[in-house]
Amino acid sequence: MKIYITRHSKTIWNNELRLQGRGDSPLTNDGILNALALKKYLNDSNLDFDYIYSSPIKRSYHTACLLFDESRIIKDNRLMEMDFGDLEGKKIHELKDNEKIIYDDLWNHPERFDRIPHGESYDEVIERCQSFLDDIEHLSKNSTVLIITHGMFFIVLLATMLHLDKKDYVKINHPVVDGCSLTFVEFDDDYHLKYYNKHDYLPHKMEDIYN
Repeated sequence: MKIYITRHSKTIWNNELRLQGRGDSPLTNDGILNALALKKYLNDSNLDFDYIYSSPIKRSYHTACLLFDESRIIKDNRLMEMDFGDLEGKKIHELKDNEKIIYDDLWNHPERFDRIPHGESYDEVIERCQSFLDDIEHLSKNSTVLIITHGMFFIVLLATMLHLDKKDYVKINHPVVDGCSLTFVEFDDDYHLKYYNKHDYLPHKMEDIYN
């Protein structure tokens, strides 16, 4: 099975450096241009997909709809971004001292991160990832799949595929994957990373550090 993963395109909150988990903001003009550039790359590369899965959160689903006809897209709640609880919508540089510690653990010390108050833990996101993977592993071995999701969920999904410990998530999240980049994984009896964060076709890089 061939599995391609992309992150939603650039949003207003990305530009404002706000935490954007279950909260949402519209795609920017640059974000729309990036999605159209990805669409052209897929077409030029003759990449076709048997299954197209998207997070239902608007920024991800809008990205999916710029790439494909809406009728082809399968919304899956398990692909939603991590819930950042009380920090949703906050600008990173405006976090209070105690919030900065939690935020630093989230990104730099995931093995000791518990959860943002009223948000999700890594274990809860891992559970969603594993449930989704368990399902797609039953698809035909000749299937080609595209997953359209979010920055933090991407980290946990790829880490789950590659059997990484939490302490090793930093190997994926520094820097976080670009929106509308492509990561390619093959699955037979296990997952094999073929390439990561391909984005040479994008006119605008995201240049942010979160989802």
